Amino acid sequence: MTTASTYGQSLHTVGLPDADRVGRKAAVLGELLNAGFTVPEGYVMPAAALEETLLHAGLDDSRDEVTAERVTRAELPQRVRADLYRIADAMAGQALAVRSSGVAEDTAGASYAGQYQTVLNVRGSAGLADAVRTCWASAFAERVRQYAGRQDGGAAGGMPVLVQRMVDATAAGVAFSVNPVTGSDEVRINAVPGLGDRLVDGGETPDEWAVSGDTATHTSGERGAIDAEQAREVARLARRVHAHFGAPQDIEWAFDGERLWLLQARPITALPDHVEPVPIPVDVPDGYWARSTYSSRPLSPMFRSMVLATLDEATSRLFRFGLGECIQFREIGGWVYARYVSVSGAEAVKDRLARVVAEVRAGEPARVFDRWYEEWQPALAARLGALRDTDRQGLDDQSLAGHLRETEETRHHASDVHYRIGGAGTFVLGELGVVCRDLLGQNTSETLKLLTGLPGKTTEPTYALAALTHTARDTPGLAKVLMEADEGTVDQLASVDTDFARGFDAYRREYAHRTLEMDLTSPTMAERPHLLLALVRDQLTRCFDPESEVAALTRQREEATVAARAVLEGDPDALRRFDRVLALAQRAYPLRDDSAYYTQVAGAVLRYAVLEVGRRLAGRGQLDAADHVFFLERDEALAALRDGDDRRPLVARRRGEYAWAETSPGPASYGDPVGPDRPNPRWMAKLPQEARHVLDIGLWSWREVSGEGAHGGIDRQTGVIRGIAGSAGRFTGPARVIRSEAEFGKLRPGDVLVCPETTAQWSVLFTSVGALVTDTGGLLSHPAIIAREYRVPAVLATGNGTSLVRDGQIVTVDGTAGTVQVSR
Repeated sequence: MTTASTYGQSLHTVGLPDADRVGRKAAVLGELLNAGFTVPEGYVMPAAALEETLLHAGLDDSRDEVTAERVTRAELPQRVRADLYRIADAMAGQALAVRSSGVAEDTAGASYAGQYQTVLNVRGSAGLADAVRTCWASAFAERVRQYAGRQDGGAAGGMPVLVQRMVDATAAGVAFSVNPVTGSDEVRINAVPGLGDRLVDGGETPDEWAVSGDTATHTSGERGAIDAEQAREVARLARRVHAHFGAPQDIEWAFDGERLWLLQARPITALPDHVEPVPIPVDVPDGYWARSTYSSRPLSPMFRSMVLATLDEATSRLFRFGLGECIQFREIGGWVYARYVSVSGAEAVKDRLARVVAEVRAGEPARVFDRWYEEWQPALAARLGALRDTDRQGLDDQSLAGHLRETEETRHHASDVHYRIGGAGTFVLGELGVVCRDLLGQNTSETLKLLTGLPGKTTEPTYALAALTHTARDTPGLAKVLMEADEGTVDQLASVDTDFARGFDAYRREYAHRTLEMDLTSPTMAERPHLLLALVRDQLTRCFDPESEVAALTRQREEATVAARAVLEGDPDALRRFDRVLALAQRAYPLRDDSAYYTQVAGAVLRYAVLEVGRRLAGRGQLDAADHVFFLERDEALAALRDGDDRRPLVARRRGEYAWAETSPGPASYGDPVGPDRPNPRWMAKLPQEARHVLDIGLWSWREVSGEGAHGGIDRQTGVIRGIAGSAGRFTGPARVIRSEAEFGKLRPGDVLVCPETTAQWSVLFTSVGALVTDTGGLLSHPAIIAREYRVPAVLATGNGTSLVRDGQIVTVDGTAGTVQVSR
C-alpha cells in the first residue's frame, strides 16, 4: 500500500487504540499480527469510507433513506474506489475474505453475531468493490434495525470492512481458552472439516475436544476434522491469546495444510468462579427415561429435597380421567429425567375405564373447574399474597423455619391443583377434539380455532406490560432513556415520581414475583427489573396492540363457532352435544396456564424464604454466599440455623458435583422408548360404548399434547427442518436460540425464538417474537397454545432444532407447512 492511500490501511498499522475507527475485530487482529501471531495479512476500510460513500450518493441528510438496496447500488467515490483497487492489486491472485468490523460489534451491550454479511472467495477489484458494498448494505438490513432497536440504519457507530487473504482451510473452528461453563483451565474446541463458516452458520455439527494440560480428549462428533496433536496446537494458540490479553478468550482458527491460523479473538464474558468438578455416580433406574425439557440445568440439592420427591404423586392427578398412573421424575447424574407410567393389564384398564366413565357421567371434570373458580384460585391468590408480603427479615430463626415450611406446603398445594386442572382440562379438550372430528370432520388445527382469544393469567401480564409501554411512550424523553437502558436505569427511574415509575412498581409487584424455570436457583423477574425494562423497550419498537390482537382472535373464534353450528343445524341432538362440549372446553382452556401461574408465584415465595435462610447462614460465616444455600437440602439448611456449624465444606463438595454435572450431561434418554399401550381393536370393540369413547378421548389427547408421531429433523440436501405446523403464518428473521429462562435477555424484537419448549413464564416474550421453533410439543402443548394466542407462526417438534439452528442465522418459519428454511 502506498502512502497515497486515504482509507485502505494494512492490518500491520492498526491496533487496539484504533478500535473506534477500524472496529474492534480489525483492531484486535492488527494487535495480534503485530505481536507475532499467525494472522492472515489484510487491510481495513475504516468507517469513514462508508460515510463518504453515503455523502457521495446524496444519502447523508436523512438516515431514513439509507436502505440496503440503495447502499448496494451506490456509486463509490473516487478515493474509496482507488483504495479498493490498491488493495486488490496488493493481494493480486489471492482469494479474499471480506467481512464487517463494525464499531458496535463484539461489545458488552450487543455482539451483532450473525447480523452482518461476510463474502468469501472474492477476486479482483470489481469483485472486491461489490463485496464491500454487500457488507455495508447488510448494516441497513431490516433484521439489523430490529436487532439494534433502531429506527435508522443498523450501522451504529460506523461500519469498517476487513479484507484478508482467504485461508484454504482443511479444518477450522472455534476454541475457548477456558471452560466457559465451569471457568476451569480446560480449553474447549469445536472443529469441522474445511471452512469454519459452516460451523458458525449452523450447517455442520462439530467435533468437540477438551484439552486439559497437554491431554486432548475427543468428547463428541465423528467428522475427524482434527487429531489430538492438532487439538493440542489449537489449545496452545488459545492460551497464548489469553496470556496476551490477560483474560479468557474465544478464538476462531483454521488449519491450512500444516499451518494454524488465527482468524478472530474476543473476550469471554460472564465466566463463573472456578469450581473443581467432583464426579458423581450415575445410577440409571430400569425403564425408559427422557431428560426433562423443563430443566435446562442440573438440579440443586434444595429443589431435589423440597420439590422433586413430591412430583410423582402430584402428576398422578393428570390422569384422573385417563389411563396413566403418573409421570415419574428421577435425578440421574445430577439431571432431571422423567418417564410416563401407564395403567397395565387388561383388567386394570377395564377397572380404570369404568371409574372414569362413572366420574364423567357424574360431571366431575366440570366440578374441578368449579372448584378452581370458587375455591382454589381465590384461596391461592390470598395465601400467596400474604406470604409474598411477609417481613422475612423480621422473623426470628424459629419463625423463619415455620415460614419456610408454610411456603413449601403452599407450593405443593399449588402444584397439586395445577395437575388436577391439567387432568380435567386435557379430558374436556380431548372430548371437543373427538366430537369435532366425528360430527364435523375437522382436524385438530380447525378445532383449536374454537378456543382462541380466551384470555387468562398467561396473557394478562403481557397486556399489562403493553399498558405500561403506552405510559412510557406518552412520557416525554422516557422512550430514549429506555432504548439506552442498562441495569442502573432502574434506580434512576425509581428516584423520579412519574406515572411510569409508579406503574413499573405496580407491575413488578403484581406480575414479576414468579420463578422463571423449574428449579429455585434462578432469580425471578422481580429480582431482575432491568429485564422488565428491556421488555418495555422491545414493545416500544414492536408497537404491540393487545386490544386489536384480542379482537382478531375473538373474531376468529366466533366465526369458527358460527360455521360449525351451521353444519349441525339439521341435527338438534348433535348441535346440543357440540354446544355442551364446546362451552366446557372454552371454560377449561385458559386454566392450565392460569394454575401454572400460581405455581410459579408459589415457587418465587419459596425461593425468597430459602434465600433468607441463606443470608443468615452467610452472615454468620456458615456459608460464603447467601445463594450457596441452594447447595444444601432443606433439612440441612434448617439444621444449620439451629446448630451454627460451618456448612462450607459440604457446599464446596456439592458445588463440585454440580459443576461436574454441568459439563457431563447424560444422553437425551436412557432405555428403550415406550408410549401408551395401544389397545387391540378387537378388545376395544367389546367395551361398552361409553368406555370406548373415553379411551378414544385419551388417545387423541396424548397424541396432540405430546406430538406423538411427529418426525422432526433436517433434510441435509435442502437445509429444510421439518416439524409440526403449530401456528399458521410465515416469517423470516434472525434466529435466537434460548435454552432456558436465564437467557431471556438475548432476545431482540423480530427474532425467531428457537427453544426446547416454552412454559407459561415465556409468554412475556411473545410480543417481541417474530416466529417460534421448538424441539418438542404437540398442537395442545404450551408452545402451540401461546403461539396461536399471539398469532406467531410456529413449528414444533423439530426434534433438535436448538442444535440445528445457530444464533444469528436467517431462517424462514412456515407455521402452516411445518417447515423451517435455514439460509445458507
